[in-house]
Amino acid sequence: MQIVVRRSGGFAGITRAWRVDTDARPDTDRWAELVGALPRDAEPDHAGPDHAVPDDFMWTVTVARTTVTIPGRRLDGPWATLVAEVRDQGEPA
Repeated sequence: MQIVVRRSGGFAGITRAWRVDTDARPDTDRWAELVGALPRDAEPDHAGPDHAVPDDFMWTVTVARTTVTIPGRRLDGPWATLVAEVRDQGEPA
């Protein structure tokens, strides 16, 4: 399974991306657990107003064929864990 994380926005407006092919890794079960912990509705569950924040990052996470975009101020829980792991363990895309 391919997981791609893209970060855009911020002060400089630079886009960066990382990717992981979980099938090619020795820790496939750990990646399956990370993906399995994501909410089933594929949308981050957050309460509160959706006001834009200047210079905030936008995170676009693609897992297999599902893509979700999350404002940086709302990146938390299982989504934040997955993003951190892809950034740490993945390669630049």
